[in-house]
Parts: sequence; structure tokens; C-alpha cells
Amino acid sequence: MRIAAITSITIGLLGALMAALTALEVAPAFIEGGLGFGEVILTTAFWGGLAVPLLLAGIAFGVISGGHLGSTEG
Repeated sequence: MRIAAITSITIGLLGALMAALTALEVAPAFIEGGLGFGEVILTTAFWGGLAVPLLLAGIAFGVISGGHLGSTEG
């Protein structure tokens, strides 16, 4: 479970970073505008929506594993 927690948290943090970079228009938006929203808003919402459940899953996996993500003990 520790590996799942670390993996989920890492991917979630990368998603949050991409959301921030897209919101600042450093990274390009890849979703075309729909429903009257702009491309940057939709792409930022995508990355943020991807990051939040992954971060929550990483926290849950960390709690399940006993909260010791850095230890090497079983």
C-alpha cells in the first residue's frame, strides 16, 4: 500500500502542477472551448479534477499502510 500511496501522491502533485501551469498559460491548453468556457479554464479544470482524487487516494492509502510511508519496515 505504501507504493500505491507514493505513486498516487506523486501523480496527483504532477496534476496539480500542470493545473497551475495551465492556469498561468505556461503550458498550452489542449481541450477546445465548449459550453461557452475557454480552453484554459477547461484544461485547468481537467488537471485539477485529476489531481484531487489522486491526492485523496494517496492520503487514504497512506492511512491504510499505517501512516509510515518513509519507513522500510513491514
